Amino acid sequence: MIKLSRFVIVAIAVLFLPSAGRAQQPASAAEGGRIPVAQQNVPPAAQRVADDAERVARRYGFGVTGGVGIDPEIIHVGAHGTIGPIFRNAIQFRPGVEIGVGELTTLFAINLDVLYTFDNDSRDSAWLPYVGAGPTFGLSHRRFGTDDLGNVDGPPVIPGADRNRFDFSDTDFESGMNFIVGMRKQKKFFEMRANAWGVSSVRLLAGINF
Repeated sequence: MIKLSRFVIVAIAVLFLPSAGRAQQPASAAEGGRIPVAQQNVPPAAQRVADDAERVARRYGFGVTGGVGIDPEIIHVGAHGTIGPIFRNAIQFRPGVEIGVGELTTLFAINLDVLYTFDNDSRDSAWLPYVGAGPTFGLSHRRFGTDDLGNVDGPPVIPGADRNRFDFSDTDFESGMNFIVGMRKQKKFFEMRANAWGVSSVRLLAGINF
């Protein structure tokens, strides 16, 4: 009877111990930091193509801006693209368009700005200063109106008529230069933009890049 019990115990040990050893092998491989077989089978050429596509995607983006203009007083909105880094990690090309609407002035401009960021290699959580410049091309529309209809030469004024019909407009093509100073943190930025030799104005803008 004792011999039979020993035989049963040995049989159970033989059956279960190899299975336990096999169950521990995948965990040991994972703990050892081995690369999964699926990743080991990726051809080097395909991996290079994926890395190149990721680098290209990081170089291109777009964003939006909004703010106010001073002299003339205008509300600005715009959109831009981002291309960079160019030549150096701190240099970025930012073409864009913007529209400004005010009480007497309407602007539409195309901007070709180049930005230089200081301390571009510092941590992402820091606010980084940058400067920029670039040409700008646009249209400016100035409206001149009068509410004193009694002093306007012409046919008699009909009571209740539209008082805005005596409205004289002037649209000019303007070209000039943008000068930019700003601060950015990751995708957010704030900047002051001044125009010279064109539609002279100073704008305070905030924006985000995607």
